[in-house]
Amino acid sequence: MNAPLVKCEQATPLLHRIEGGRGEAVLLLHGSASTGAFWRQPASLLQPLYRTIAPDLIGYGRSPAWAAAASYAVDAEVHALQSLLPCCAGKVHLVGHSYGGVVALMLALANPARVRTLTLIEPVFFAALRYAGRDAPYRRFCAVRDAFLSSLARGEPEEALPAFVGVWAGQGTWDDMPATQRAAMLQMADRIVLDWQASFAAEADARGLSTLGARTLLLCGDRSPEPMLDLVEALHLLMAGSTRVVVPGAGHLLPLTHASATTQAILSHFHADAERRLL
Repeated sequence: MNAPLVKCEQATPLLHRIEGGRGEAVLLLHGSASTGAFWRQPASLLQPLYRTIAPDLIGYGRSPAWAAAASYAVDAEVHALQSLLPCCAGKVHLVGHSYGGVVALMLALANPARVRTLTLIEPVFFAALRYAGRDAPYRRFCAVRDAFLSSLARGEPEEALPAFVGVWAGQGTWDDMPATQRAAMLQMADRIVLDWQASFAAEADARGLSTLGARTLLLCGDRSPEPMLDLVEALHLLMAGSTRVVVPGAGHLLPLTHASATTQAILSHFHADAERRLL
């Protein structure tokens, strides 16, 4: 079932962020159970030429938590991120990974004139599968979501989180994680639920997606979950003119595990955009 996109009922929080470098602004948005520090390696590679801004999304890292009594949707992140966009007529390169990819897409749709380029790295924009009529991979994602939520409803986060991590990073990854990292993720379980609900509720019209197509790079790893590869392909078809790059040997966490290849693809996308502006 798709949760309705609900209106936010909490004041827009001020997000903590990590900034560095000079030049055109690049806004880097992390995924679930992460922080802006996720982008440390890519940011260091971008900063000789660009100014990078890597915020902690709501409820992650040093950013304020979301009030438990308030309804939550992706537009909460969009509102919080508005203040980080360049002032006046300035434009920004938007880069988002996983849940951050959904946030980046919604931010771009809300501010198309402010977006220079858009890079979506395995965005969990599940609606793309529905729009493309790809029911099987969509149902597989629903099954993952339902199993995760069911385990939490039974009061079993120790069952929910290992399965969640296994889907995205490979079976056995949970057991290999340091105890402190596992403990931190267990504390994030309720926040991850909000990400799931917001991701499944996110919608976009065909015209908006098409308008962003020529400015969009879609990145994925060839070892990522098969339904995610289906999702990226579906979004590529929906966003006419978009570029799709598959990073060999990479999985869902490619900005972390394959930072150099990921950053090179992003830089190539930026440079292609700069060349188009000179024509």
